[in-house]
Amino acid sequence: MKRWIAFWLVWMAWTGPGLLHAATSLGEARSFQTRGGIRVFLVENHANPMVEINLLTRGGSAFDPKGRDGVAYLTAWMFNEGAGGMDSETFRARLDDRGIQMDGNANRDTLEVNLTTLSEHLEEAVHLLALAVTEPRFDPKDFARGQQECIANAKQNREQAEWLAGVRLNAMMFAGHPYAHPPTGTEEPLARITLNDVRQFHVKSFRAPQMVLAVAGDVTPSALESLLERYLGGVDSRPSPHGAIPEIPSAKVGEAVHLTMESPQTAIQMGRVAMDREDADYYPMLVLNQLLGGPGLTSRLNQEIREKRGLTYGVHSQFSPLEMKGPFMVMMNTKTESVAEALGLIREQMRIVVREGVGEEELTDVKRYLVQSFPLNLDTLKKQAATWSLIGYYRRGVDYLRRWPERVEGVRREDVARVARRMLDPDHYFTVTVGKRAEKK
Repeated sequence: MKRWIAFWLVWMAWTGPGLLHAATSLGEARSFQTRGGIRVFLVENHANPMVEINLLTRGGSAFDPKGRDGVAYLTAWMFNEGAGGMDSETFRARLDDRGIQMDGNANRDTLEVNLTTLSEHLEEAVHLLALAVTEPRFDPKDFARGQQECIANAKQNREQAEWLAGVRLNAMMFAGHPYAHPPTGTEEPLARITLNDVRQFHVKSFRAPQMVLAVAGDVTPSALESLLERYLGGVDSRPSPHGAIPEIPSAKVGEAVHLTMESPQTAIQMGRVAMDREDADYYPMLVLNQLLGGPGLTSRLNQEIREKRGLTYGVHSQFSPLEMKGPFMVMMNTKTESVAEALGLIREQMRIVVREGVGEEELTDVKRYLVQSFPLNLDTLKKQAATWSLIGYYRRGVDYLRRWPERVEGVRREDVARVARRMLDPDHYFTVTVGKRAEKK
């Protein structure tokens, strides 16, 4: 994808006999490792002659060279711009002739490659994927075109209030940390990137021991293993030279910033650094997020701000764990004159959850919503490949989905109360508003 799409984590949960049956029907993943060290997960499904591949490797924007924000993104942009002796036009024609779709993307932790193909063209698809990984062309004219497109996209992004709010909020939450800048980069750093920067970043990122390849669809384990050994067996098997991502210090007190721009509504974003997946409160945090502002109209924030007062079309919270601690955010748009009231209501609801906790009936409803909506996250081959690549990359284990029910059902009222005390103190939140400045009365 040429435009960066925020890499939000899939909410992985189900429970009850009916949902367990649904999960089983989607297929358990088989896992193996190539001789070079690539970790592979396969969900075999022969219902249709299609195959989806999702490749993740250690090479996201957290590893951008200092002062060159956007190198990972530009590297991903160039992924299908020629390889193995084929220029960009020839390489794309080879893909198009067989109906193969292949795109690169950059997230904060990872470089990502998405590939879709008919099963009859799977060998050719894997061959072209391998060429892009091991023999990228990197023509100067393609680099210049990609760099200019990325800069143009960055300029367009600055015209969007929500994007500006998100960029500023991340810069505040992760000040001084590699997570602070947007994966897409901004104009000045993008303009400083050289073709050699991209070449070096590609070489450092595509190392077999740090690559995870998830496959879903019409292919057998033996056929897949044979293809991967044949075409990806030559991937560099040395450890990655990318260093460790630094720990993130948690800020004790937040601050508020307003950015003025002409906009029909004001974008509001609040956030703080939360936790990673290894935290003991990870599952209670998922439940707390759904309770406060998760999908659907029954969350406390939606009930108070949208349903009762009509201040917005929607307000939601988002917990996005990364390799290190990820952010917990609340986001909404509202009329400029309603900003103060909306912020007050968000903070009030946080304090109420901390003070009063959650009742047993509400907790049951929240967990039911989470688990009953889960099959929708695995209802296509593309979603299955994306989910298993995340499970593999973050080393959650092949039993992660199977064990989910007991982990979700094990969340108790006292667990939610504990994580609320940790995470919902409004004074610890950074706040960014983008829009017209409200007139003083």
